[in-house]
Amino acid sequence: MIVKIEGCVALVTGSNRGIGLGFVKVLLERGASRVYATARDASSLPAVVDLDPSRITGFVLDIDDDAQRRSVAGQTSDTSLLINNAGISGSENEDERRFLRASSLDDARQVMETDCFSPIEMCRLYLPDMVKRGEGGVINILSIGAIFCLPSHASYCAAKGAQALMTMGLRADLDGTGVDIAGVYTGGVRTRMSARDIPTLLTPEEHARDVFDAFEAGERHIFAGLGADQMRDTILADPGAFEQRQIERFRNPEKAWD
Repeated sequence: MIVKIEGCVALVTGSNRGIGLGFVKVLLERGASRVYATARDASSLPAVVDLDPSRITGFVLDIDDDAQRRSVAGQTSDTSLLINNAGISGSENEDERRFLRASSLDDARQVMETDCFSPIEMCRLYLPDMVKRGEGGVINILSIGAIFCLPSHASYCAAKGAQALMTMGLRADLDGTGVDIAGVYTGGVRTRMSARDIPTLLTPEEHARDVFDAFEAGERHIFAGLGADQMRDTILADPGAFEQRQIERFRNPEKAWD
């Protein structure tokens, strides 16, 4: 059964800014009955809850912390829509985001933990109750980088690619249960992390609306954000040529946005 946003009980990880905050705002806009907003930083949550104190409950949650995950899950077992948005992009040092240039793989392991394994753990906590009820949904926020490798963010792309395949594996496990899961291959969205202030970038709210429209229409591989559809089509047309172009972009950074 496809989860409808109106009337749902949603939990959003990383809800205090950017894409996550956009989801919270649009959930309210579209009539969600309750929103559980989570963030690592306790001081950031009151501003989120103040958007609608009657419908939003805030929780401190570091998705890598198993005790926190279990505590929050125990208090939010009525969740019908889980939005796994929280994630990290890796070290500020570009060399540490590369596999051969990195001083060790510690940063890559942390990115994989946060961006792939922790969302799986969240699914393992929430999906059993949804399956028992015979309805529910999960939206995993991936990245267009899940289908290609940007050399300067190799560890991030690897983790998002793994999360995309994890999403497919869970979809197979959920077949016939009434619960479904979608992966969102996000392109350009105007957030604090945006590389450039490009006027045509989607706002987080516009991104959330596009995602919810696609999810309610039954799409499970959702491409949202500036350039996501076009990049997918370009990659599929000639994967080898696209990969070579990324290598050349990394070799000539000044051409990255040509």
